[in-house]
Amino acid sequence: MSRLRLFSRTWDRPTKDQHAEHWASLAKTPETRARIRRLSRIENITIWPMVVGGLLLLLMLPVTLGSMIWFWITRTVYPEILFWGFPIATGVVVLGAIPYGIASALLGRAQYADADSAIGVVEGVTSWEERDGEGDLVTVYRVRVTAWPSDELTLHRHLDGGRSDHGGPDETWIGRRIRILHNTVDPDDLYDVRFDGWPDRETKGW
Repeated sequence: MSRLRLFSRTWDRPTKDQHAEHWASLAKTPETRARIRRLSRIENITIWPMVVGGLLLLLMLPVTLGSMIWFWITRTVYPEILFWGFPIATGVVVLGAIPYGIASALLGRAQYADADSAIGVVEGVTSWEERDGEGDLVTVYRVRVTAWPSDELTLHRHLDGGRSDHGGPDETWIGRRIRILHNTVDPDDLYDVRFDGWPDRETKGW
């Protein structure tokens, strides 16, 4: 559950820059703010090779079909032309995907580098199905958590995620203690949260 929905409930489709500035404003140190902005810029840059590579892969389909028709009409065969196109396009995608994935993982950690930790209890688990980025139907789980950073403060948070190697959350999770990270002390900022483990050291999911 280390990758969660992190948007504040008050946002309406923020831009990448707005997203970065939001998290930078929550950071407590200049170093963390600078790291968040730097990693966000890297994300912005590395997404373009993936877009270009994806377009090249799509372009290769009609090019391949047209080339095969042309080779058949002219009775010539130059298969190396086709073999070059797909590896080049795939390489461009990978060229962006690897640094993008690394930057995204580091950005997720940087967003909560200065966060406070709290122990809470799982109050409920719900699930629903939705389409992922590839159009496949996946199950999404929501774990409702109540945490108490102090005697005077109660936080309500939602952890959203998919299945892991340990499976998905279920009703047996209710009542279990859980550790979370939070940047704000707003009791109802539901998505200001990051999973930080099980204080009782249970090997249980995510």
